[in-house]
Amino acid sequence: MALAFPVHPVTVGPIVGSTTDTTVRLWGRGAPSRPPGGRFCYGIAQILKAGTTTPEQATYFKLRAEDDFTGSVDFDGLRPAHAYAYRMGYFFSDVEQHLLAPPVGLELQGATAGAFRSARAPGSPELSFVFGSCRHPGPSEEEIVGLSNRGDRIFGTILDQADSIPTDLLLMVGDQIYADVRRDARTFEEYCDTYRRAFTQPLLRRLMSRVPTYMTMDDHEIVDNWSMDKLVDPGLSNEQRWANRVRYLAAIEAYRCYQVVHGPALERRNTPGVTNALTRYWYDFQVGPARFFVLDTRTERYHRARPPQLLGPTQLESLKHWLVKDPAGLKFVVSAVPFFPDVKLAGLAAVERHDKWAGFLHQRQHLLDFIRDNNVRRVVFLSGDIHASIWSELLSKSRPDFRLYSIISSAFAAPAFVPPEFMYEQSGVLDGQSDYVVSRHGGYVQLSNFTRLTWREPVLRVEVFERKGARVQDAELRLDP
Repeated sequence: MALAFPVHPVTVGPIVGSTTDTTVRLWGRGAPSRPPGGRFCYGIAQILKAGTTTPEQATYFKLRAEDDFTGSVDFDGLRPAHAYAYRMGYFFSDVEQHLLAPPVGLELQGATAGAFRSARAPGSPELSFVFGSCRHPGPSEEEIVGLSNRGDRIFGTILDQADSIPTDLLLMVGDQIYADVRRDARTFEEYCDTYRRAFTQPLLRRLMSRVPTYMTMDDHEIVDNWSMDKLVDPGLSNEQRWANRVRYLAAIEAYRCYQVVHGPALERRNTPGVTNALTRYWYDFQVGPARFFVLDTRTERYHRARPPQLLGPTQLESLKHWLVKDPAGLKFVVSAVPFFPDVKLAGLAAVERHDKWAGFLHQRQHLLDFIRDNNVRRVVFLSGDIHASIWSELLSKSRPDFRLYSIISSAFAAPAFVPPEFMYEQSGVLDGQSDYVVSRHGGYVQLSNFTRLTWREPVLRVEVFERKGARVQDAELRLDP
């Protein structure tokens, strides 16, 4: 008979994070202790036996004040493509972790419940997942006509789809928060408060508690058009550079707590009590037939470098090694900012153009040439950022067997103004890369939307849905020449 053990439901989450065919990472947040709470805030999570409320696996994990009481925990020994239920809660105690009662034998009272499905085994033939970006807090078209849910409804639509269509993962490719819109976050507490507000919207919260969720940052997790130049620019005063550094460190610490530690970038170090150690923000993973490489396009970018640098040397070399590891396999490269097509902007507005890969032509040329010269096939870039959705195809003049796709999905919650389609290079030679030609494009959507990608050899289906669930674009892309 299990021992009744009262806990508090998590205050944010739970989030089903990095999930393989045999493992899962679960994330949640506790809260500061209040009298008569103990010195330590602990999380507890349990994986339940199928069809029962009996724990099969369970573990404690510390929720530290310096992490805003967030943390994640790993379970292994799962079966591929299998449904699991779980519970997660938190409590306070003065007892050291190694002296706590065995967590498997506890019946959690008050815990938050969730469910997920483990990933398909590597090499499985099919894949279907949802991706998107940019949860703009407004003013949006919906708010102008009196709807104030700030885009949360779209996640209910994705959740409804996931109930009827196998959904392997949710990929959120940047601007999960807008820390610089409607407020001007500068401290760790202010950034964390923005995350807490965003991640506790009810429909998004339910979705992330069920579908494995992967994230990467873009600029609004810090401030609009962020680059690391703001820390070293000699044109700024010492006071300005110092203020930028303080702001960046606060933002990146909150990003680590709320986005990074439930993803693959976190590497466990087998150090007791350490739950949030990491060395980088880019990462890769595999689900079924597809491999994913999720880039960090913000914390290594320097426009003032010669040539300008979007990816640091280690990240770039790791990406190249990853590409040639399986040159003929299905590969998704996730870049928060679009790889192409480029924006047709000049003058003062050129800053938006340079914020994308078009501002780093040397690295883009190098990467394109590497893919072409090493005969790497089936590469698809996934991006967000631009508050519109579109797909484009890139060909090479010198290599007729070269074909590359860019698919952009934005925004989960679109602002009132969205750039028109003619602002993007729809055809012709890619700027700065004379051998590469944008051959065709489609799927342009200005509404709040998300994209579902479904792979069935040899076709990638691209479906774009508006927030109520109507399919507004549908295309089939053949990745082989």
